[in-house]
Amino acid sequence: MKKVSSDNKKFSIDLHEIQKEIFFGEAARFKIIAKGRRFGLTRGLAMFVVFRMLNRSGINVLWVDTIYSNIERYFDRYFRPELKKLDKRIWSYNKNKSELKIITEFGNSVLDMRSADRPENLEGFGYHLIIVNEAGIVLKNRNLWQESILPMTLDYKAEVVIGGTPKGKRTKKNEKHLFYELFEKGLTDAAGRYKSYNFSSYDNPLLDKEEIDELVKETPAYLRSQEIYGLFIDKGGSGIIKGSWWKFIREDEVYKERWIKKIQIWDTAFKEKQENDFSVCETWLITPNKYILLNVFRDRIEFPDLKKAAVDQYNLYNPNEVWIEDKASGISLIQELKRGTRIPIKGISADKEKLEYINAVTPLIEQGRVYLVEGKEWLKEFMDECEDYPNVEFDDQIDIMAKFLNEAKEKITEGIPQLKTLRRKNIPRYKGFR
Repeated sequence: MKKVSSDNKKFSIDLHEIQKEIFFGEAARFKIIAKGRRFGLTRGLAMFVVFRMLNRSGINVLWVDTIYSNIERYFDRYFRPELKKLDKRIWSYNKNKSELKIITEFGNSVLDMRSADRPENLEGFGYHLIIVNEAGIVLKNRNLWQESILPMTLDYKAEVVIGGTPKGKRTKKNEKHLFYELFEKGLTDAAGRYKSYNFSSYDNPLLDKEEIDELVKETPAYLRSQEIYGLFIDKGGSGIIKGSWWKFIREDEVYKERWIKKIQIWDTAFKEKQENDFSVCETWLITPNKYILLNVFRDRIEFPDLKKAAVDQYNLYNPNEVWIEDKASGISLIQELKRGTRIPIKGISADKEKLEYINAVTPLIEQGRVYLVEGKEWLKEFMDECEDYPNVEFDDQIDIMAKFLNEAKEKITEGIPQLKTLRRKNIPRYKGFR
């Protein structure tokens, strides 16, 4: 590990040799990095941005990421530790604008951090340095690159660093993925404007190789090339959950089912300014041989509305239990509902990686034991997310489905041994379930 030092500030960044090769090696304007998970690119990019803002006075930098919550988390996790090395009088961060300013002796440098799902916030400025993080997700939107990002490289002939874990060679619309297209261009560009790099999780010297070996074992074979080795793979037929596995049931048939338990499970997201995160509630009916998804509620809401939605969903379906993960944002909801309502809340914990949960329940779906109610407005979006995973921007619906099925398959008969018949009034007709 070597340190790269700033000439005009007492500031240094710890980069491993491969990171130095990327940031300070080739002089290409467009650098495209396809990498495996946990390679350390985001942390390295954050250090590189701060270094450049200090050493090239008066520059404008743009950081493009997937959603706002990632920007806030990355700033606190990767930028703030580096900035604390500086005199606190020379930098300031405006959380509302996601804007970092660093004062140098020759001028002010500014970093704008923007999310890809709000392209209107990206337009109208010129930049000296542009970072596209999580490119496998961000560059699914070709128009974002062509209409917003690329024009902003012109004013100052911006240096552009594009990096992330690949998400297939083609998009859902069967178009060539722009990340893959740019990566190919970097392999063949004789003019030297584009330069491509490929690194695996094993290339991060800060990781224990044995831990990576364990990660390899836990990753399905068809995803290892992408998730561990940073390679572009053909997505066709490679999804974890196949569309043909789903079973469907008509609404009138649901009323005839003899059931054991009715469960609601929540994935909450209500932190201030995380307007791009969804809160999701799924309502499930457990029968002796089926798991029936009755409804999906999914919306972007702040905490007061989240609490109200939880009460409304409970009153609409009257489940035996409401499951909420007892960490992070879910803790506040659990406390509020226990204090102010008689809703039967059950805190659940997640002690495994998301992919482990999903892999553990795919046999249930493949065996035809998971049913979806026909004709619901949430159906296509839910199925698309499940079939496209892990090449998705949001995975909240498949995440809580997997957690529910993992929990339910072990404990479906606890507390309620008798079978019941669903009353019609217990399946309301309202937005999200018609």
